[in-house]
Amino acid sequence: MRRFCRDRKIRGGRFPIRSVSPLSLKVLLLIFVLCPPLVYCFHRVQMDDPYITFRYARNLTEGHGLFYNPGESVLGTTSPLFAILLGLGGHVARDYALLSSIVSGVALGALAWLTYIILRRFKEPIAGAVAAGLIITNPLMGDALGFELNLFLALVFGGFAAYFSGRPGLAAALLALASLTRGDGLVPSGVVLGHHLWKHREQGLLPVLIFGAIFGSWFAYAAYTYGSPFPNTLAAKKAMGASGLWRTYIEGALRIGFVYLRMSPAFLWFGLVAIFGAAALLVFDRRIWMILGSVLLTSITYVVMGIPEGFNYYAGWMPALMILSGIGVVKLAELIRLQWPAWPGKWVVIAAALPLLVAQMTPILKDISIDPEPRYEIYRQAGEWLNLETPDKASIAMVEIGILGYFSRRKIVDICGLVTPEVGSHLTSRDVSWSVRTLKPDYVILHDPLWTTLEGPIGSAGWFQEDYTKIKTFDGEEPYILALYQKRNLDTGTGSTQQ
Repeated sequence: MRRFCRDRKIRGGRFPIRSVSPLSLKVLLLIFVLCPPLVYCFHRVQMDDPYITFRYARNLTEGHGLFYNPGESVLGTTSPLFAILLGLGGHVARDYALLSSIVSGVALGALAWLTYIILRRFKEPIAGAVAAGLIITNPLMGDALGFELNLFLALVFGGFAAYFSGRPGLAAALLALASLTRGDGLVPSGVVLGHHLWKHREQGLLPVLIFGAIFGSWFAYAAYTYGSPFPNTLAAKKAMGASGLWRTYIEGALRIGFVYLRMSPAFLWFGLVAIFGAAALLVFDRRIWMILGSVLLTSITYVVMGIPEGFNYYAGWMPALMILSGIGVVKLAELIRLQWPAWPGKWVVIAAALPLLVAQMTPILKDISIDPEPRYEIYRQAGEWLNLETPDKASIAMVEIGILGYFSRRKIVDICGLVTPEVGSHLTSRDVSWSVRTLKPDYVILHDPLWTTLEGPIGSAGWFQEDYTKIKTFDGEEPYILALYQKRNLDTGTGSTQQ
């Protein structure tokens, strides 16, 4: 395998590397050429959940604090650091979706480069180059562009790269920032710091102190400001899982694999090269298991905690799977070369990797035709109408609070409980109508026809029909047609507010 590598040895022993090899230049060129058009493509496909964080960021920019509904101390975003970064960026540009895509695009390129650097340190630069290309073109990571995921993974892999190059202090700082970007970062942080303490029992406390100072500062602030250092999203997601109304984490993983396989049977090639990659791990640098083990432990934690499916959760697997695929491609190429030694090694590697690229580009090309994701336009239209045509202090209940909540600038009652903590215990017992039945919001937005499990018990209930009347329908693509209900005898008015 190493006879294919021009880049056999890293000199200097420190990260970042001191010399740039021809292969490294090619990887950098690949990143700079592919990232911008792919980021542009996925920026156009606007998902709903990131707009929850965008609203936190906007409220921070506008002086309302890091809150979703100003005055309500609820941490309903999984990524406080990402929200803060976007909030700071909002002083320059108020397009938070664009800011998010720029940050995520830069982070995606950094993640690809760090993956290459790590595998190069493990004396497998060709595998690193393949993995970097697969990370940039991975459709699941592209779909998660608006989320904090790419920034989170770049910080995690930056932590791994720093640690593998002998800089545990820098690794601790990056992993602490990763943990503030997403709570999942506590798993790789525990793996790295645990390994460091095991290796340096007497002199290994400094990185732990660095991590504690950074993460502990937020921990204390969140406990004081929100009453808990843990985001309410964690309790809400556990309640969703306990309700049985959502697919389980494992069911979601199987489903997303099936969806991609239906898009392109070429995804089967990933299974083949992964077998070769897994076999190669038997003689690979053992530190790779710190990365793979972190992904496995995170997934086990999700299952044990009863967290339901979420496509962005599985995107977190992708760098590890692309690493395994990159290693498998090189191992497969090596075996082919043993049979046909006259074949040029470079072209054998490219041929082995090409089906992987074809598989990943198939859903990407499909996404290019989506401008934007179907629910975006109708949700935005409804949100902007609510901002203009409802009273400033109106409260509105809805299931998907991202885009609608962002553009409405109104107080939101969250039927799923992400920003309305009282909902959680009732959702666990499948009482999905409690938020509307008890909190009595001024307006309720439901889909037409009703989403059976989450909206059926509300829209079809006799008390709802007595207390609310439909006043408007927002036409769109099924299943995203919206019906707006107003509480009877509500004193209405118009105006906009700055939530």
